[in-house]
Amino acid sequence: MKAVMGTRTRALGWTFAGMLGLGCAGPAVAQSAQAPDRMAIAIEDNDGGYRATSNYAAVRDRVMKARLLERLRDFLSPIRLPRSVGVLAAECPGSTNAGPFYNDRTRTITICYQFVALVEKWADRAVGAAQKDSKTYPFPITRDEFIWGLIGGVLLHESGHALFDVLNVPVFGREEDAADQFAILIALRLRPPLAEAAVKGYAYFWHMARDPGAMTKDGNLNDDFADEHGTPSQRLYNGLCVAYGHSPAVFGKFVSAGWLPEQRAKGCAREYAQLASAFERTVLPFIDAKRMAEMDKVDWLAANYGPAPVTPAPNAAPAGQTASARGPTGSGKTVNAR
Repeated sequence: MKAVMGTRTRALGWTFAGMLGLGCAGPAVAQSAQAPDRMAIAIEDNDGGYRATSNYAAVRDRVMKARLLERLRDFLSPIRLPRSVGVLAAECPGSTNAGPFYNDRTRTITICYQFVALVEKWADRAVGAAQKDSKTYPFPITRDEFIWGLIGGVLLHESGHALFDVLNVPVFGREEDAADQFAILIALRLRPPLAEAAVKGYAYFWHMARDPGAMTKDGNLNDDFADEHGTPSQRLYNGLCVAYGHSPAVFGKFVSAGWLPEQRAKGCAREYAQLASAFERTVLPFIDAKRMAEMDKVDWLAANYGPAPVTPAPNAAPAGQTASARGPTGSGKTVNAR
C-alpha cells in the first residue's frame, strides 16, 4: 500500500529468507564496485545499511550475519537502472506489523526488523499446520522454505515498485497487483528448488491470513475493501494461477487440493504468457544478460555468503566510490498479518 506524502510511498503488500540464509536524511549509497547506478546499500554513519535499533537488536544481528542487504543488492545487480535505488534495514515507524516499503521520493527500499520477526513467528505456525494436516497442505514445507517465500516475495514485490518507478514502466490497473505479479514471475525464473520454496511460502501465508468481513460490527461497509491491495484470498489465487500457468506439472497439487479452483486454472497458462510478454517488453531490455548468467551460478541460500562473482561493467565506478541518496522519511500502511 502507499501513503501520500507529497510523493508516493509504497508499503508491504505481500510477503527472499533465502537471503536470510537460514529514515534518515543523507546516507551514502554504497555501490558494488562493479555495478554503478544499480541497486546499492544506503549506508549511514558506517552502519552498513543496517540501522541501529534498541527493540530488535537480535533480529538486526541475524540479518547482518546473513548479509541480507548484500544478497538483495547482488541478486538485482543485472538490472541496468538509470538512477540508483538504495536498500536498507531498519526498525520502521508503526506497530509490530510494520512491513517493508519502497519510497519513490528517496528511491529506497526499507526492510523492517518488525517484519523479519513476524515472518519467523509465522514460520513455526505454517510448518506446524502443514505437518498436522498434510491433506490440506499439498506440499511439505520447512521453516527455512517458509521464511524464504515470504522475505523473498516481499523484497521482489518492493523491487517491482522500484523498477516501475525508475524505469517508467506503464502499469494498467492497480500497481500493487502488478508488483505481486512481478514478484511471482521473478521467483518462478529461479532454480526449481528456490521457485518451489517461494511459491509455497507465499501460498501458505495467504492461506492462513484471514479475509476481512464484508461489514463492520456497526453495520457499515468494511473500508478494508477500499485498500489498494487485494484480499488474502485474491492474492493467493492470483499468485497460484501464475505459478500453475508456468509449471502445471509442479504446482498442479494446488489444483487437486482445491487451493486453486479448476475453473480459474483453465486460463492460467494464458495469464502467465500475458505476464511474461509484458515483462519481456518492459523490463527485460534493461537486464544485462551476461551478468544475469553469472548470477544464476550463485547459491543464494548458502549459509556463508560472499561477494557475488560478477564481471565489472565497462563504466564501473572505482572501488569505494559512493553516490548520495536520502533514506526514508516516512512509512506507508502495511498488511496486517493477523
